[in-house]
Amino acid sequence: MNFDSILALSDFTVLSEHALDRAALLARQHRAPLRLIHFSEGPQQVPAHPIARLGQRARQLARRHEISVHSLEKSASLEQVLAEAHASSLLVMGPLSLRSWKRFHRGTTLDQAVHGSVCPLLVVRRAPVTPYERVLVAIDLSPRSKPLIDFARRFSDPSVLKLFHAIDMIEDSKLRLANVSGETIQANWLGSRLHARERLAQLVDGLDETACGLRPHPLTFDVGNGDPAYSTALHQQATRAELVVVGKRRSSLLAHFFTGSVAQRLAKWADSDVLVAPFD
Repeated sequence: MNFDSILALSDFTVLSEHALDRAALLARQHRAPLRLIHFSEGPQQVPAHPIARLGQRARQLARRHEISVHSLEKSASLEQVLAEAHASSLLVMGPLSLRSWKRFHRGTTLDQAVHGSVCPLLVVRRAPVTPYERVLVAIDLSPRSKPLIDFARRFSDPSVLKLFHAIDMIEDSKLRLANVSGETIQANWLGSRLHARERLAQLVDGLDETACGLRPHPLTFDVGNGDPAYSTALHQQATRAELVVVGKRRSSLLAHFFTGSVAQRLAKWADSDVLVAPFD
């Protein structure tokens, strides 16, 4: 994986400091230049001399990690941040959760970033110490699954990589509404689970573990049930994965307002870092 550049967003909070530190680790790992940009969710949160402070932070990261770091000479709106991300291979930020009443329908800052970013977006919650070692990939068993797994491997080259697929229970709900017997519903659920495990096994068998000189990964998989975002968040907590990788489809603004995407909800609910990769 070749990163042209990494863009990291800072508002000088503790979580955004974690994001800058993680971005610097990734910049060193991928030998990519790092750009820092200042963003504030509200005017009351802007510190004194933010551009000078960000420049000082850039110099600190450059010395510590021996990488190229440049800070942009301006404070940016979210629209400007996303525009800058067009020229980046990765956008890194903390889980910014403010919701503007003027644009309530667009959701929180994090919602808007997940929905609007055209490049992969890394949401950082934890203070980084080492590169990611335990990575969980949420897949939907579509043809997009294999490229997403390959992306996760090249992004972090983890020591443990696990695939997870959640079976949505909407079909079971429809069967209950149709007064189908409990035995039939149970048989349908078991059949869906068996089919998913077979598909996962085929997917794992088709992966090229020697590609691009990456180290072999102990690759495992599991199947859950229920809402994909909620089930994946629970599985992440149970497995103590440090990073969850999830794909993102294009969605309309209307769908974004009413339900949000799996990626948006997972970015909120997981207590690990979350990497959102646009499928297109």
